[in-house]
Amino acid sequence: MRLLLALVCLAGSASAQPRDVGWEVRIPEKIEVTLGEAGTLPISIAVDRGLVISKDAPVIVDIVATGGVTTRKPRLGRADAVDPEADAPRFAVPLKPTSAGEHPVKIRMRMWLCGGRSCRPLDVRRQATVVVNGQKPVEP
Repeated sequence: MRLLLALVCLAGSASAQPRDVGWEVRIPEKIEVTLGEAGTLPISIAVDRGLVISKDAPVIVDIVATGGVTTRKPRLGRADAVDPEADAPRFAVPLKPTSAGEHPVKIRMRMWLCGGRSCRPLDVRRQATVVVNGQKPVEP
């Protein structure tokens, strides 16, 4: 009986996908910009009550924009955040489109999540697609 119960528990945990409780990185899957106009990629970190992103450890955001989109700084830190002193900082990454089309932007974030008396490192990877529309028509 115990063996059967153990096998059922193992089978259930193998099929269930692991989920991190307490935090989330929010990045839109797609953003649209117009060729010739600047765009912004918003990145936010949400943490549950009682948790914070450590202010004593670095927050590192690496941005890899491939063809068609550029950014001024490929690496951001907490000081570059919209709200650097917040428990969960937000970023507004300026983008400059250089050619029309759909262009992937890869983001890697490293930070420390703290709660109570302990902290643990987070290494988060996400991707957004920047859709660059043709040039804006010139008004007469």
